[in-house]
Amino acid sequence: MDEKKDEKQQVNFNIDPNKTPVYFTDGYLISSNEHAVTFSFAQAVNDGSQQNIIARVAMPLPQAKAFLATLNDHLEKFER
Repeated sequence: MDEKKDEKQQVNFNIDPNKTPVYFTDGYLISSNEHAVTFSFAQAVNDGSQQNIIARVAMPLPQAKAFLATLNDHLEKFER
């Protein structure tokens, strides 16, 4: 068995804070079809009766499932 196939590839992420804003979101919509899951993130305006979509992210179904597993793992570790 090739050991290289069993190792996870390390990926480095670079964030430029001047080009990558952080948005607070207090609402979201999730939609999907047979090809992708789309997350729409929103902020409440006025008295909260209206939500403005501020960002949308779409990913293929397998990636969305992996994202869910990673998010769940992260939250469980954070809550300890």
